[in-house]
Amino acid sequence: MDEELKKKALKKCYFIRPDLVMPGIMEKNNILTNVKNFQVRDDDVFLVTYPKAGTIWTCEILDAILNIDNLEVLKTRSIFEKIPMLELGPSIHPDLVADGVEGIPSNIKAILDPCPSPRRIPTHLLPEYCPDQLFTKKPKTVLVDRNPKDCLVSLFGWYASIRFLSPLEWNEMYEIYMNGLSEYGPYHSFIKSWAKYENEPWLLWMKYEDLRQNPKGSIKKITTFLGKNLTDSQIDDVMRVTSFDYMKKAMETVKGRDAYLNPKGVWQRKGVVGNWKNAFTIAQNEAFNKQYDEEMKGYEHLKYKF
Repeated sequence: MDEELKKKALKKCYFIRPDLVMPGIMEKNNILTNVKNFQVRDDDVFLVTYPKAGTIWTCEILDAILNIDNLEVLKTRSIFEKIPMLELGPSIHPDLVADGVEGIPSNIKAILDPCPSPRRIPTHLLPEYCPDQLFTKKPKTVLVDRNPKDCLVSLFGWYASIRFLSPLEWNEMYEIYMNGLSEYGPYHSFIKSWAKYENEPWLLWMKYEDLRQNPKGSIKKITTFLGKNLTDSQIDDVMRVTSFDYMKKAMETVKGRDAYLNPKGVWQRKGVVGNWKNAFTIAQNEAFNKQYDEEMKGYEHLKYKF
């Protein structure tokens, strides 16, 4: 692999272990101490996703369900409150500070610890880096899976939009991803690590594509899993405030968004299913399929059919 490309891609990142890249805004010591020792409440709702697998959207769906009697509160949330990533902060990586990404605190101390219950807590972490109490208290946890090819295309847009990552050309992004050097590491590592818990009663494994194709049915499935009894009218309200167009418009004015985004960056791009077909070359698609098939051996029931 080209060393200059590797250096460019990893400028604002670090290795939390030799085979796992993390964005510098997710500080290593915070993950290994504060996240691991995070005090989980019985009524917490965790959201587990690989990067760009529908995190913002699903987080907003959970927030709407949990606040169904006061949906106006969703309009008052800052970007940090809307997406209170468990592992975010503090921003002390030297390359981030040099680029002006500083003063962003640990979400645990600034957002999650003081947050009233019930909390919804999103994370991209592998199980080994999640709070120990997640696996002892076993709060309700929703995992959203997405076609890894669409994740990669969305990551490409994300790297160009966000201030704490380095923008890459498409071919560069593809190579970085295929070599396991994109943020949070390979998709297949994420899926295989969480597959250990796929049949646990406290975890609901969903597909992003189902959320897109059947939002009402998917929202009903989530509400049932959470033990919430919403009427059809309330389900419609959740769908309304979490529609792609509604959320994209709302994100344009949300407080704190500029702490993350480049001047031309966007939080939500298209959110469509199958957009990878507009980006992959034939050769890239063949190489991706070969690697995917090899890495997912033994996990065929969780594989996507391209």
